[in-house]
Amino acid sequence: MKKLWVFFLAISSFSSFSQEETTLSKEKLYEAKKQLREGNKLYRTNRLEDATIAYQKSLAAEGTYYKGAYNLGNALFQQKKYKEAGEQYQLANKLAKKKEDKAKTNELIGDTFKKQKNLEKALASYKQALLKNPTDDILREKYVAAKKEKEKQDQQSEDNKEDQNQDNKEDKDKKNKDQENKNEEGDDKEDKEGDQDKQEKEDNQGNDKEDKENQKGQQNENKQEQPSPTKESKLSPEQIQQLLESMSNEEQKTQEKVNAQKVKVKKDNNEKDW
Repeated sequence: MKKLWVFFLAISSFSSFSQEETTLSKEKLYEAKKQLREGNKLYRTNRLEDATIAYQKSLAAEGTYYKGAYNLGNALFQQKKYKEAGEQYQLANKLAKKKEDKAKTNELIGDTFKKQKNLEKALASYKQALLKNPTDDILREKYVAAKKEKEKQDQQSEDNKEDQNQDNKEDKDKKNKDQENKNEEGDDKEDKEGDQDKQEKEDNQGNDKEDKENQKGQQNENKQEQPSPTKESKLSPEQIQQLLESMSNEEQKTQEKVNAQKVKVKKDNNEKDW
């Protein structure tokens, strides 16, 4: 009996808790729908920032509310906040229960990637949407257009890569050419310096030769100016004796002339005294 009573109390408590939880969930959902309606009014009047705040409040009240995430994504997309919009579409995709809703959110995710020029992810999202809704012509057109744009983007990327390679090649060739010119200038400079050194060497050699010749000429002049040593006499003793006698006679004649001159002068002086 006691056990039955305890069991009855447990069931009553669980039932009461479930009712309270259900009541709380209904209140959250009510608040979420209320904020959603407010956001829709603001969205229709193009008050996008205020609509964004209302949708955020809707999600804050009930975090699993699909329409709150979906409409918040739309408001952000209209403000060109594509990255943030994509995040809300991805949340809505997880919360979606219907196949059509998942297809639509995949399509919108693809739109946000396309706006961000991430065509590879855009194509993947469009493909997922087509798998869930293959009869949607507009979705198929989006997929085809994105595919063509991706091919064009890849071609431009390839062209840019080739242009870059060509530019790199031209830069490399130019650097090599500049280096060659620099080397040639260095060689010319070395040749000129070598020629200059050679010319200086030749000039120095010429100057040395000229100095040597001058010195040699000076020595010859000095040699010529110096009196030649007396050559050994080759006269015989008789000739030498005759030469001495002749010199003695000449001296005697000279002395006689001097004496005669002196006598004449004295005589003239005596005549004047008288």
